[in-house]
Amino acid sequence: MAGLPVDSIQHLSDEHPKPVDVHFQYGTAGFRTLGTLLDCVLFRVGILAGLRSKKLDGKVIGVMVTASHNPEPDNGVKLVDPRGEMLESSWEAHATALANAADTPSFISALDTFIKNAKIDLSKPARVVYARDTRPSGGALVSALEDGFKAIGVDARNAGVTTTPVLHYLVKAMNTKGTKDEYGEDSEGGYLRKLSGAFKKLVSGKAPLAPLIVDCANGVGAIVGATLAEHLGDTLPIIIENGATTTPGALNNHCGADFVKTQQKLPPSLSSVLKPGQRACSLDGDADRLIYYYLDERSVFHMLDGDKIAALVAAFIVELVKAAGLEGRINVGVVQTAYANGASTKYLSERLPVKCVPTGVKHLHHAAEHYDIGVYFEANGHGTVLFSPETKKQLTSYEPSTPAQSTALGHLNNLMDLINQTVGDALSDMLLVEVVLAHKSYSAVEWDSLYSDKPNRLVKVVVKDRNIFKTEDAERRLVSPPGLQAKIDELVRRYDGGRSFVRPSGTEDVVRVYAEATVKSQADELAFRVAGLVYDETGGDPVKRPKEFLLTMCRFVIYKGTSPVQLCHLLTRPCHSIINQAFDSRLRIDRRRPINGDGFGVGWYDSVHDEELGSQPCIFTSVTPAWNNVNLVRLAEKIKSPLVFAHVRATTAGSLSLDNCHPFVHGKLMFMHNGGIADFPRIKRKIQQTLPDEIFNVVKGNTDSEWAFALLLSKLPDANAHSFTTNTLKQAMLDTIAHLNALAEEAGIEEPSLMNFCVTDGESVIVTRYISSRQDEAASLWFSSGTTFSEYAPGGHYKMSKADKRENIIMIASEPLTFEKADWMEIKTNNMVVITPKMNLLQIPIVDKFYVPPSDPAFHNRGTRFAAEKGLLSPRRAVAPRSMLDSENPAMAPIAVA
Repeated sequence: MAGLPVDSIQHLSDEHPKPVDVHFQYGTAGFRTLGTLLDCVLFRVGILAGLRSKKLDGKVIGVMVTASHNPEPDNGVKLVDPRGEMLESSWEAHATALANAADTPSFISALDTFIKNAKIDLSKPARVVYARDTRPSGGALVSALEDGFKAIGVDARNAGVTTTPVLHYLVKAMNTKGTKDEYGEDSEGGYLRKLSGAFKKLVSGKAPLAPLIVDCANGVGAIVGATLAEHLGDTLPIIIENGATTTPGALNNHCGADFVKTQQKLPPSLSSVLKPGQRACSLDGDADRLIYYYLDERSVFHMLDGDKIAALVAAFIVELVKAAGLEGRINVGVVQTAYANGASTKYLSERLPVKCVPTGVKHLHHAAEHYDIGVYFEANGHGTVLFSPETKKQLTSYEPSTPAQSTALGHLNNLMDLINQTVGDALSDMLLVEVVLAHKSYSAVEWDSLYSDKPNRLVKVVVKDRNIFKTEDAERRLVSPPGLQAKIDELVRRYDGGRSFVRPSGTEDVVRVYAEATVKSQADELAFRVAGLVYDETGGDPVKRPKEFLLTMCRFVIYKGTSPVQLCHLLTRPCHSIINQAFDSRLRIDRRRPINGDGFGVGWYDSVHDEELGSQPCIFTSVTPAWNNVNLVRLAEKIKSPLVFAHVRATTAGSLSLDNCHPFVHGKLMFMHNGGIADFPRIKRKIQQTLPDEIFNVVKGNTDSEWAFALLLSKLPDANAHSFTTNTLKQAMLDTIAHLNALAEEAGIEEPSLMNFCVTDGESVIVTRYISSRQDEAASLWFSSGTTFSEYAPGGHYKMSKADKRENIIMIASEPLTFEKADWMEIKTNNMVVITPKMNLLQIPIVDKFYVPPSDPAFHNRGTRFAAEKGLLSPRRAVAPRSMLDSENPAMAPIAVA
């Protein structure tokens, strides 16, 4: 340990012990976690920064204490290398190892080993410049950092409270001071004078700029931004909003660039400030991200994110290069990540080279350096423009041949001063955008019209360990966990213009899910469905599953009455109709918001038989979301029927097509399914082999449900008969379940199948609530009966009324259609419900090896987790179950499944 000041390090390290059972990781933005946990990390980073400077012969290293766009309780720290760039990636692992040393002796030992392996000369000088943002925890953390400097002997300069981009600027300015490559005056004031001076030159002679509203996220950008506004004066009037830097809890709270980007809406504090047609922008907590937006003439919010900024800026620079006569001598390129909107990538690719790289400033910055002029912006608003050293020489030495070329050349040289080329800088980028808008005479609307963004959604999934997620192809595809990418691909294929990817965060234990589609509702749905897959892959508790993460299952409703019902009273008008359930399922009790968007269908029989029309049911299906289908609403108002099957589909089994929409029909028969046949591909061929040709050819789609229907048809004496007895349909249903169970057993399939089947011939209705398990609860199924089903209160509040003992109406549904608890009774698991042509309702146990009689204690202890994980049963029942029929009723006699 020669040369290492062990005593000093030991004494100070003991004052900054590492928390027990906390693991730190240096990610794409350094260390980042709760500020209360970082004391030891800051001390050790102070030492590491000094060692980094010594390794580089005394070059100035930067240390920034910030957590950027994270909530106020978080904090973080990152190192900045001599050119203002991110810390060399090979040192990230060393930073992580040192931060996680369990105690002082372990830390000193790890430090000594690192110094020897890295061949660091401790006699070299060490210089560091450091700063922090406005977080309340920043002051104490800086004190720990300063102890680290003291321990290793660092010549440290405190830049105070300032933005992250200013700190990056200072590092480069200090290291180039007095050289031919001098970057600028090494102070915050020098930074502001450089930016404002270049801006004034670039907009000179242009029309006066309208005031710009700047949301500063209640962060340090408000402090530096206010000073910048003084430098700019009337050249660009700036209106600072959300500048409460000392208000507890205000930082990044419902404001700032991250809020606008992820929520895709206006910060609430600007709702009464921003007027239609006026432009505004948001910075994040440390002012390294920028998002623009505006309200159109209808006060509709429109976001202009990093992709829009890249398109605006890159096109402008290409025009200047051409105008200066440098086309072909200077190449301009754009670097994006997978988060870039597909429309922006298409727009840019048609005009200049575009490269996709993994997320993270270091990847973008490095790739941009390969162009003469490299433009990089992440969709989140973080980005900048890099001019290569050769390009800088060329622009300063080039002799234009016309006044127009001279003007364009002057603009390019001023852009080099305006743009903070060390890192993404919200204030610098803001001025850059204003320059381009002034030169192009663009309004925000005209800028937005360069291309139309594909609707997209970004979702964050909290996980226990983000490191199990591994990616390839610039983070656009998962290689781990195994099999998850295939499931994502299957989902994506079912959305028009769909694209989705999953990547772990570099700074926190979350996984980010991005999705695109041609329609906003589909983009949202795809994102939430993929998020649900991620949640399940990490062993997330279904009971705690976030309510937005969709579960991909179906639901149905059956109506049989002595009088026809107008379809709208079942499908569209009730506030908890099957279509409204597609948006807000009671059985999920606010744990998730399913959006059943894989199609829907409704089938009904004519209330008056017409020989010419025949006795077959009428069917209307669509692959559009039920709640958006105008034709369904129109038809529902004009059609009445005494027997209706309706189904909303949302499943990963089978593609999105009309052929896969329920109800399925053959002759007089209709069939629906809610649930899923476990590991269906393993038994599909066996089912097909048992079917006669005429039944095999009935199947048009590729779902497990339709093949189950085909199997049921094969169990009938004559699937094309004009009439069926109730017992015939009942036995065919039982034979179908028995056959599926036998195939699953033969194939060694252990996961239970959920088989809530229903079939009707227009006279009888046969329904099962069934699961091939003795331990688990089946998918939910409820029934209600009465004399009338009608609206009793405005807003679509319906109830079942019973005027006498007559059962004029019987309804069966995956979940109750009303909020009246007394209206509905739960059908028991592994029971069959039969509605006879004369409106008798029977519940009959299905006796097989999965049947548990009421006398068995296990009857009351079936687990809900399996069905809850599938989204088919609430962990707490929505309605308290009660016996639906007298247990001594002969109709309750058990029937055996062969």
